[in-house]
Amino acid sequence: MLGPRNERVFDPCASIVLVGCRGAGKRTLGFMGALHLRRRLVTEDHYFEKLTGMSRGQFLLQHGKDLFGRQDVQVFKRMLDNNRTGCIIECGMSSLSEEAQDALREYCRTNPVVYIHREREQIAALLDATDATALLKADEKHRECSNFEFYNLDDSATHFVGTSTAAADSRQPVPSKLLNVREDFTKFLDQITGRGATKAWLESPFSVAAIPPEFRSYSYALRLRLSYLQEMDMELEEFEATGDCVEFIIDQWPHDVVEVVSKQVALLRRKLGLPIIYHVEENPRGQRRRAPEEKDPVDSDLLELGLRLGVEYLSLDLQRDESLMQRALRYKGRSKVIGNYWYMGFGAPPWHDDQHLENYRHAQSLGCDLIRMARFSTGDSPVEHLESFKKRVEQTIPNPRPPLVAYDFSVLGVRTPLQSKILNPVKHPDMDTDQDFLAIISTYRHSYGLEFQQFLLDPLEFYVTGSNVSWSLSPAMQNAAYEFSGMPHTFQAVTCSTLDRLTQICLSDTFGGANLTAPFKIAIMPQLKVKSHHATAIGAVNVVLPLRGKTNAILDHANSRNKAGAAQEFFGDNTDWSSIFTCVRRAISPRNYVQPSKTTGLVIGAGGMARAAIYALIQLGCRNIFVYNRTVERAREVAEHFNSWAEGQQLGMTTKPKPGPDAQGQGQVTEICRVIERLADPWPEGYQLPTMIVSCVPATSLDGTPPADFVMPVGWLGSPTGGVVVELAYEPLITPLVAQMYAHRDQINPSWVVVDGLEVVAEMAIEAFELMTGRMAPKRLMKEVCRRTWEQQQRGGGDGASGLVL
Repeated sequence: MLGPRNERVFDPCASIVLVGCRGAGKRTLGFMGALHLRRRLVTEDHYFEKLTGMSRGQFLLQHGKDLFGRQDVQVFKRMLDNNRTGCIIECGMSSLSEEAQDALREYCRTNPVVYIHREREQIAALLDATDATALLKADEKHRECSNFEFYNLDDSATHFVGTSTAAADSRQPVPSKLLNVREDFTKFLDQITGRGATKAWLESPFSVAAIPPEFRSYSYALRLRLSYLQEMDMELEEFEATGDCVEFIIDQWPHDVVEVVSKQVALLRRKLGLPIIYHVEENPRGQRRRAPEEKDPVDSDLLELGLRLGVEYLSLDLQRDESLMQRALRYKGRSKVIGNYWYMGFGAPPWHDDQHLENYRHAQSLGCDLIRMARFSTGDSPVEHLESFKKRVEQTIPNPRPPLVAYDFSVLGVRTPLQSKILNPVKHPDMDTDQDFLAIISTYRHSYGLEFQQFLLDPLEFYVTGSNVSWSLSPAMQNAAYEFSGMPHTFQAVTCSTLDRLTQICLSDTFGGANLTAPFKIAIMPQLKVKSHHATAIGAVNVVLPLRGKTNAILDHANSRNKAGAAQEFFGDNTDWSSIFTCVRRAISPRNYVQPSKTTGLVIGAGGMARAAIYALIQLGCRNIFVYNRTVERAREVAEHFNSWAEGQQLGMTTKPKPGPDAQGQGQVTEICRVIERLADPWPEGYQLPTMIVSCVPATSLDGTPPADFVMPVGWLGSPTGGVVVELAYEPLITPLVAQMYAHRDQINPSWVVVDGLEVVAEMAIEAFELMTGRMAPKRLMKEVCRRTWEQQQRGGGDGASGLVL
């Protein structure tokens, strides 16, 4: 039997409609979505005024309620019909009318219509008390005329995110008020439009986000039950980096189950940042047994809720009611379906039984993206039986065939050593697992460590290398992360200044990867076989990995990380830019959101880090970037590199006439980067004062670059809305620039946010860990180790010669 047609996959350019109650945050999310997808934002209020020549309030006052009602619906329909592609459409309260909702239901056939909602108490607080109850009741109807929904989780910005130190505890940057909301919503949009993993793969195929868990060499699913999450005495942040994805299991049905589940999915996304496997359990332990006529419609609605929330994976039991399965498959959208066969009790068919092969074929015919089979075992199934079944599948089912997850389990949980390479069930070591039947004792650290103990993976040596790395903080952070993850790797700093010596290090059979500092970031480029999109654009790399795949496929090379062996070719990537990008985006305020034609950035320096900073500003959307460097020629060289690259990418930029006597006949030169030659110069006329400033100068003067005693001309700090200053040097932590900005913020403009070098260096180490190992980084741990190690160095009298060392 074939599966039904997928009714929730739309043209990638189809306009996305946002509906919901007043106060749900549609306008803000619409603005964020339009910037992220580079689409036009259409708002109902503006469109009404555009068509009628007057505001809604003016029209109502002039023409009365009846005519306004009719006009309002007609404008609403025209707004949808005339903007079917390339837009984010924010609907106002017109969507509460029956006629408008009929139009939305029809629109759902061709376009994503997203119901935006949040905690009722938060919405009620924004509404008139006399209207709140009626509006919230009417708002529930939006679920019936939409095909997706987004739970707009509250975004509190009361905690500090900078690397705390004794010298600057009270001055650390606070994240932008809407940073978490923006990240949540843009990831949601990437998921429902199908652009997330594809974009990550094209840009950097070795990044964690580029390879879905089912295609990794080993992956683990952290099992979290709704019943446990509702009662647990741990914080969700404590589950960080304890799995490659999280399996969210709905095993209870509170009276407000839709609200509870929606909020929980939003929390898991925000706190853990992992793909979600969404599973509705048919007969949970410890819960009352439900009759089929009760459980099937409830569970079917819950399964569709998961798909509406845009989860990455839907876990679907293929031994359930046919109509329930067909409904889930019909509305799967961009979510991948894991088809399950559970054999829970005694008498489960052995792996050599033909039933398992028929089950696999059935799941494949239904269109399942993955197939999971689990059987209860009392010791009656040797490991060889399952291996024989897997080989049988490979020999009898032609490609493309869905990845298979198969294992035995007992009263002690899933069998160990683990029988599957992907999506093995694990728990947090401190979890109570009374209700679970799979992840009873298995943890991510223990399970992944077993792969090394069984010699399936190998201990490797990783490095940070350059001419001056003796005071690098990376070894402490990386080694702590290896210990956390159960990896027997080592990471060390090695002083090296020649390519011959670097090549010698890289050719070792146990070489795992290296962070590069000066003088290698640009010099190594010609020797790399494969470079990421980002590294090519920047013209510099700071991470080198060996290519050990048995084939030329990039995925094969990526999945050969954590394995020893000879390597003659290497991959280069640049994580400097993404670390700077993360720090700037975290600190920039909504008032200073990037407007490509207006926002101005400033980069101090012209070395490899300056290149990364310029690229980060470009990725943030900035199209007016100025570069200052003591050696003007080096600044011009960097500016020309990015102007040439940006022209090839057809980025939106300003233009200037070509130089020379015949300039008028020679067209225009596009520019994204410009050089400021002297600090004494006034800020260039016609450009806004900078709101994003990145200082990329080392603690000592090298090759004519300004030393870290650099301070900004006061006239360049005149942005009325402030901005963000990122200082990459951290020796000393309070550089003259940082001290200047603290004083400027305290005395002149409190809207400036200062990000010190420890915050940036921790982000760099996190990015490098994930790139070199292919595993999620324990970010909180690495940031804490960064702070602690730096403080120990200070007490020990260290004076690292360069604050730009990882």
